[in-house]
Parts: sequence; structure tokens; C-alpha cells
Amino acid sequence: MKKLILCDFDGTISIRDMGYALVNHFAGEEWRLIDQDFCEGKIGSKEAYSRIAKIFRGEKGDILRFIREQAHLDAHFKSFYQYCRENDIDVKIVSDGLDFYIWIILQIHHLTEIPFYANLTRISVDGQPEISFPHMNEACGLCGTCKRRIVQLHRQQYERIYFVGNGLSDRCAARESDLVFAKDSLYSYCIEQEIPCHPFQNFSDILADLQKRIHGVIFDLDGTLIEAYEAIYLGLKEVFQQSKREIFPYNELRHYLKADLESTLQQFFSPEETQEKIPIMRKKYEEVYLHHTHFLDGAKEVLDTLHQRGVRLGVASNKYGRFSRLALNHLGVSSYFKSVIGAGDVSRNKPYPDMIHAVLKEMELRPEEVIFVGDTLTDIETGKEAGVDVYALTTGFHSREELSQRRPKRILKHLKELIRLLDQPL
Repeated sequence: MKKLILCDFDGTISIRDMGYALVNHFAGEEWRLIDQDFCEGKIGSKEAYSRIAKIFRGEKGDILRFIREQAHLDAHFKSFYQYCRENDIDVKIVSDGLDFYIWIILQIHHLTEIPFYANLTRISVDGQPEISFPHMNEACGLCGTCKRRIVQLHRQQYERIYFVGNGLSDRCAARESDLVFAKDSLYSYCIEQEIPCHPFQNFSDILADLQKRIHGVIFDLDGTLIEAYEAIYLGLKEVFQQSKREIFPYNELRHYLKADLESTLQQFFSPEETQEKIPIMRKKYEEVYLHHTHFLDGAKEVLDTLHQRGVRLGVASNKYGRFSRLALNHLGVSSYFKSVIGAGDVSRNKPYPDMIHAVLKEMELRPEEVIFVGDTLTDIETGKEAGVDVYALTTGFHSREELSQRRPKRILKHLKELIRLLDQPL
């Protein structure tokens, strides 16, 4: 399957936004009003460049010297690019910046073989630029380089197109791509628009994603594979009744549920009382939970498929370990799992990484060979602490936007998406 990665340049490959730096240095204060109009959406980049060209002043030698002094690439870009070359993945640059500084920076770093698309610039001896826009979209006319159009032009040649970017000019291309590696404002935009994306800080993150081969999946339990909220509520209700206190309504349960039972009870009782209440809760829960536990939509099918494919499966849950194992046995899937670790099985519950470390050991896999699927902010924190990529589900307490604040590797609407993603590794 032929793949293409289209990369933005300024602020993505180049650490510094060179176009911004040049204008800031050589166009004086006047350009800030132009930039303000651009940021407010009153004009596009094509119009902005056309105005800036009229106020840009500088000796050609000074401009070239400035570029060379500021020509710093992402330290991991070359390793990323080398991997792509060795694995028949094409890499091209798409920029709404200016071609002359992109060429100079690529030349400095011996990367001129990389094809790129950008706005064309001629600089006269007195430093006056002439800018033209060969890659604009006549139907829109806002951006100097229409990155969306460039993605579309490559569709017939490539089966998969990935986009790497960080800013405003990358939005249209992100909507057209199969997957986006996004940071800064582009990541927020992708989350808002529900565009499939992986967050990244630098190209080492992208390289790790390209190299990853998933051999195992670790699941959280409640809110991820199963739902047992009624049983949890009945257990808490017993605690409140024995304490002669009125419990909150059932529809508020998700508001009060925390990472583990102890944290949940401590919202209502002192630390000493909490330790007394935990056995009461667990006793009642044990009496009722099997009758009030069921698979979430699609969970059984996903587990069946992964098990049939030989993917190693594990569970890391803050549910009491014995209850976790009995629930999976009751639901008929306990034989699918190499490891099921819950509260009481390790010294520390999530968000500490102890559970995942224990599961990995029993699964005989390394962190980079698995993903952890969960539905809470605690799950994301736990996976990161354990060095495991986290796929976060919106089937639990948190919205897509809330989950995105912790930067999981992927956000899933439904568990069934997991099968499709494993079918199409990067």
C-alpha cells in the first residue's frame, strides 16, 4: 500500500516559523495590522503576502544571512525522513510559506531531494520581494498554497495520505487526509471537528507511531468493556443506609465516581470511616454485581475478533481484582485474557503504573508492543506513566474535549473502531 506523508514546514519541520520571523524582522511594525486582519479571518494568506511584499525591506545579503542563522530543523526530522525512505513512504513538504527560505534551509541540512510546494518568491537586489501563488485554489483564493488541493491531487497515486501540521493553514488539508499528526492549534481543531489525529511534540513521536506494531491490548473494565453502574450504586446505597445518610440520585453517580472505591467514599466520609465502609460496599457489591453487569455495545465482538487473531489481551482495572475476574468468567470471556489485574493485586492502583507493569509481565510484551484502552483521565495518566500508548473512549465519564486535554494517542467514539485501526497499521 503506497503511502504519502505531507508535512507542513514552518513550526513543524522548521522549529521556528521562518516566514513570521522574516516579516517581523524586515517589514517593521506595519505588518502587524496585516497579521491582525489575517488572524481575525478578514483576509487570507494570499492577500496578506501581497500586502507584506509592499512593505518588506532588507538587503538581499542580510536576508540570506538571517535565514541561515535561524535554520534549525526539528532534531528528529532526519531520522524520521530516513525511516520513510527505507520503508517506501514518500515525504513531501506543503507550505503556505515562501519557497526561497525553504530551499535554503533544506540545502543547509542536505535535504534538497525532498519535493516541496510553496509560494514562489523573487527578491530583487534591494530586498523587494515579488510573490506569486502557483498552488492557490481559484475557487477559494484565500491561501497562497491550498494544501487541501495538494492532498486531492495525490489521491489517485497513493492509497494512504497522512498530514503533519500545527496551524491555521493546515486545517483544510487535515480534513482531506486519512490521519493527521497534529500539534498546537491544529490538534485542538482536529478534536473539535472529530478528525482522526495523533498528537505529537516532535518527529520522534511520529517515527514511533510509524514503527509501532501492536501485539497486545490492555483494557480498563468498567466503562470500557462492561457496565456495572447499577451494582456500584447498590453497593454505595448500602453504605449510606448503614450510615443513616441519604444517598445522591442514581443519575448523579458518574459525577461522584472517582478513580477507585476509596477515592469515591472519601468524598463523603473521613479517612477512618472510609476504611470501615469499604468492606460494606464490597460485600453488597459481591451479592448483586453479576446480575447487574453486562457488556458495553460492541465489546464482546471486539474481544472475540482480537482473541481469534491471537492478539494477547489483558485487563488493568481499579475494580477489586477478584470481582474483575469473576465478572469476566460470568460473561464467558475469562479464557481470552493472559492477565487480569485489579485493586488488591498490586501495591498501588491507577493512576500509578503498577497494574500495567504487572499485566505486561504476564503478557510477556514490552510497552511499545501494546496499547491501553480506557475511558477516563485516570486511564490516560496511567498509560503514560507506564510508557504505553492510550486509546481513549468517549463511552465513559468524559467528553472528547476533556480527554484531549491529556493527549491520548487516539480518541475513539466506539470500541469497534479498534478493529479497523488494527486492520490498518500505520
